[in-house]
Amino acid sequence: MKYRTILESKWSRNLIKCKRTGIVVVGLVLFMAQALAVSVEARGPQKEPSPSCVRYSIPPSLLEKPFSFAGRIVPLQRPDVQSRVLFQINFLLLDARSVLTDWLSDKNRYSWLFEEILAKEGIPKDFVWLSPILSGANLKSQSRQAGVGWWSLEKVCSASEGVAMSEDTWHDDRMDLELSTRCFSHTIKDIRKELGNGDWLITVAAYMLGRNTVKEAMQKWNTRDFWDLPLPEPAEELVARWIALKIIASERSYFGLDFKESHPFVFDQVAGIRLAKDLPVAKVAKILNMPAREIMELNPKLRPSSGIFPAEVKGTPLVHSISVPRGKGSLLLRELGKEGYIAAPPKS
Repeated sequence: MKYRTILESKWSRNLIKCKRTGIVVVGLVLFMAQALAVSVEARGPQKEPSPSCVRYSIPPSLLEKPFSFAGRIVPLQRPDVQSRVLFQINFLLLDARSVLTDWLSDKNRYSWLFEEILAKEGIPKDFVWLSPILSGANLKSQSRQAGVGWWSLEKVCSASEGVAMSEDTWHDDRMDLELSTRCFSHTIKDIRKELGNGDWLITVAAYMLGRNTVKEAMQKWNTRDFWDLPLPEPAEELVARWIALKIIASERSYFGLDFKESHPFVFDQVAGIRLAKDLPVAKVAKILNMPAREIMELNPKLRPSSGIFPAEVKGTPLVHSISVPRGKGSLLLRELGKEGYIAAPPKS
């Protein structure tokens, strides 16, 4: 599964533009490094430091005390760890700055829902910052192979997994904010349990790369520490970027970021609706006197190619939950009843 972005190649080009030292100095440094390599006992595989030509640094206050993230201490004082996180901080602030601003300004829009569900599932709060890394903060994202939605889910969860989801020609529950977050929570906890209930960072790497890939790496290198475990670049880079995003968000003034946050994403959810006939999104928009696009944004699981709430699928009646702007739920329910869209309750 490839997570590389176009922006990363641009970042690499920017690094090449950094001023170089003289050839003689470089040669001297290489000679000294080789000499040291002979005299120092090997400590096992180490991640090579990222290029040192950077504009932004890690806030000193974070280096003066233990930095906790996702239930563990990230050893930012370690040169190799610090360079990996610092590289991603600069990538986000330089090459992905416009996207970064969107992520941070929109965080307030959805975070309340994510935080509520993650807390109920016993998942660290810092996972709120993982969603935009996986999806690019784009609900239509397909950043993982066959992955869809905020958590880049490869498949829907089933009722046996505690989250009854489905996807077909008219909708995809992986696009639903609540259902997808609950499904992700189940999946990530299941992966962590399979890996021995250890490091959440390794768990996320396994979510990205596949469980077997990470289990084989842990056995090969005999370590369960993410920072000591050599893994394919996509996971190493994105986990470090996840941490970098949290650091930037927590230290906005240090990095000179100033922007207006979005209002929380709140809505009325009209639940338990049985339809007598198919309900077009355009009809809902007309009743509420608003653009159909906004109705689709409130109900992201609907496929644009369909644009309807079907009364039934293959002869099976459906029960719908329709999200509308705050304060509009009663109006929608009343008007749907007047126009014959609400099915009569089944006779007992």
